[in-house]
Amino acid sequence: MRRLPVLLATIVVALLLSSGAAYADSPIVRSHTVAEPPSWTAHAAVPPAQAWSPLLGLASASAGSGVVQGHVYDYFGSPVADAWVTAFAVDDQGNWLWSGEAGTGDDGFYSISDAPATVRGGILVNMEGGDSWAMKEMAFADPGPSTYDLRPARVTWSATRGGPWGADWQDPFFEVVGMSATATPVYAMTHRSGVSTGATVTDWALALPADVRLVACYFYPNEVAVWDAADPGNSPLPVTVGSTTTLPFTFDEASAYRSFLTQPYWASGKPGTKLRLALQNFPAGSEVAFSGWSESPNGASTTWGGKSLISTGPQQQTVSLTVPAKAAPGYSFIVGAGDATARYDIVGVAAMEYFQVCTLNATKTSIRRGSAVRLSGVVPVQDHWGSAAGKPKYVWIYKRTTAASAPPTVWDATKKGWKPVARVRTDGYGRYHSAWLKPARTTWYVARYAGDEQYWKAYTSVLKVRVY
Repeated sequence: MRRLPVLLATIVVALLLSSGAAYADSPIVRSHTVAEPPSWTAHAAVPPAQAWSPLLGLASASAGSGVVQGHVYDYFGSPVADAWVTAFAVDDQGNWLWSGEAGTGDDGFYSISDAPATVRGGILVNMEGGDSWAMKEMAFADPGPSTYDLRPARVTWSATRGGPWGADWQDPFFEVVGMSATATPVYAMTHRSGVSTGATVTDWALALPADVRLVACYFYPNEVAVWDAADPGNSPLPVTVGSTTTLPFTFDEASAYRSFLTQPYWASGKPGTKLRLALQNFPAGSEVAFSGWSESPNGASTTWGGKSLISTGPQQQTVSLTVPAKAAPGYSFIVGAGDATARYDIVGVAAMEYFQVCTLNATKTSIRRGSAVRLSGVVPVQDHWGSAAGKPKYVWIYKRTTAASAPPTVWDATKKGWKPVARVRTDGYGRYHSAWLKPARTTWYVARYAGDEQYWKAYTSVLKVRVY
């Protein structure tokens, strides 16, 4: 499926363009309860990345006649076939200028044409299984060729389970950031599946050859522990190609950064919904920056006007945010809370939560008695992305004639005074509609939709239809 390489390329290239607070894309599976951790398992995990608006709507530089080429090898030195390689160039402000892409052959060889001469180039490699490597500040010659072979090292990590979510994780995700001998920032991300359920877990992650400066361990998308070489008592850790280096520390899950939505209850609703995001374990005095974007193909993002918070300590704190009015229905909107400190000009660290954007609309929201309305909307459905249709699901519509400002907090809405109106089926794009309805008096409607392997079950926001 083409979606994953494109999505990873978008996210990680954005990450390479700028530094600071950072975020990601990946829908999650959960039966919602407040403060429940999400899972990487619905899709291959992707790491946090800077909101990628610099990639949108910018004039591109003229392509050159250079060639960026080389080989991609795995840890053992064997060629990697069917990897997707993106070469790109940015200007001095980090704005997107040019990119090209190609797959690797059976011998691991790639060749990307039309590269301009630049000293601010980069290469991104996306693997079939979801792992990815990247390098920045690279020189491309025109006409070239510019040859770059890539082969990773490994680091062995240990982590101790703890905190409110310590019992369940088995699929951690790792970012390993370093600086090469030629002052090139390098980055590797690795998704490990089915690790030990023991109190202390030991496993490995990939790293490109360099002095390792930062390692982020994501137990869940919204729970991340970080080691930073710049912190007191730490120092960069050299790793070499084809070798395995043991990290001289153990990640402590109990003290990891965490974020989770406390409102709305189902972590779902229409564009423009007000959110309450809870934070835990951010050190006192640290600046926490907030950003987010849609998982839709255009990645529409917002920085919430540069909103940030100075943490008062590791105890739980909350902040109010608003889902953008233009957030795409039928997709998750990812909410990130990250350390605003730039780290090695390549990566930021963030805990990420997910909000499902779904809608319930009416042909009219104010009608005369005896008139009819039709309800419609969009909900997330598994495997829908862009023009690709997904798997249809059922939507249940309920009503009540006493005021309601929020959906019920139980799955069976009838237990909270709502009456069933209809059960309808979506199309492959998550679109649904009801038959024509004739409310006798002002009525409040809400819709719920089933979960699937990609999205959890949830409710839309409440819709009021005034009858006069």
